[in-house]
Amino acid sequence: MPTSRYQDKVLETYARSLLEAAKAENHVFEDLEMIERLASASPEIIAVLDTMSKRDQLDLLPKVAAAFKYVAEEDEDVVGVTVTTAIPLDDELRQTITKKCEQDFGRKVFLIEQVDPSIVGGLVLEARGERRDISVKTQLRIAQETLANSANSYGGEA
Repeated sequence: MPTSRYQDKVLETYARSLLEAAKAENHVFEDLEMIERLASASPEIIAVLDTMSKRDQLDLLPKVAAAFKYVAEEDEDVVGVTVTTAIPLDDELRQTITKKCEQDFGRKVFLIEQVDPSIVGGLVLEARGERRDISVKTQLRIAQETLANSANSYGGEA
């Protein structure tokens, strides 16, 4: 996408303003991640944020997000399921998880995908206040606790 020199200057001004503000709060890379997410936001999200900004109501955004999450979870048509995996899902696994969740909930499912390498493998599913954790990280923690508890009950007197 070619840009004019004027547009380049505008872009750089916005970018530098964001950078300086982020540096002042010591969260440059967190802000970068948020900006990248916001840049791919749907038109309806941008429109609502624009309206909130014009009405000087951006301070309500955390409450709007919480209310949106609540009404979305209560929606009878679709269930939002957050699936956390150690690596991004491929199309086949995405389809398998969606199908299984639709069977479990008896309605259409929308997957919200998150990647967290710290879970090592497996996955964590969260929907409607329920959490199913079948990650390798959790299985290893349970095994460690089991071994620690059983070490005390085995053995005998020397």
